[in-house]
Formats: sequence, structure tokens, C-alpha cells
Amino acid sequence: MPLLLLGVLIGVILVLLYRAYSSSSGIRIYSDETYIVIDNGTLRLRRGWIAPEAINALADVLRNAGITDGYITVTKDKRVMMSWHIPPALHQTIRNVLLLR
Repeated sequence: MPLLLLGVLIGVILVLLYRAYSSSSGIRIYSDETYIVIDNGTLRLRRGWIAPEAINALADVLRNAGITDGYITVTKDKRVMMSWHIPPALHQTIRNVLLLR
């Protein structure tokens, strides 16, 4: 019986932690990241903030390269990660646009 109560208690704690980390009003683990989605050639800023000039320049770079899908993430320590949809030849250009503006 004590093991059953311990199991239920652990389950309740796990559910509460899951709800806190997954809800939009709760605490987020990666709250300092910026997440940009490229969907059918349209840039959408899903999380974080980037200067409007940088977004416009990024949109121009991606449009000229013909990129229509993918994502870009900028972490709080200024690391830029991109999906496989974006060719490696564009990675440095995108980093420059996002980090130098």
C-alpha cells in the first residue's frame, strides 16, 4: 500500500511539472530563444524578438535563394541553428543578417 501511494504521488508531481512546462502561461525552459518559421516563403516569428530591418533583410535573402520552408533558431548565447531546408552556403549570410543588425 505505501508503494502505491508513493507511485500516485510521483505521478501527480510529474503531471504538475508537465503542465507547468508545457502551458503557454507557465514557465518555459527555452524562453530566451528566438524561433523563426519559414512557411511557403513567409517568415513568421514564433518566439522572441528580432529587429524589423533584420526580418526584412532575412526575407529578401531567403526569397532570392528560393527557400520556401524551414526554421531558424537564435539562442540566448547568439548561436544560430537552421533546418536542413536552408543550404549551407547561406548559413553565414543568415548569421550576419541576424546577429549584426
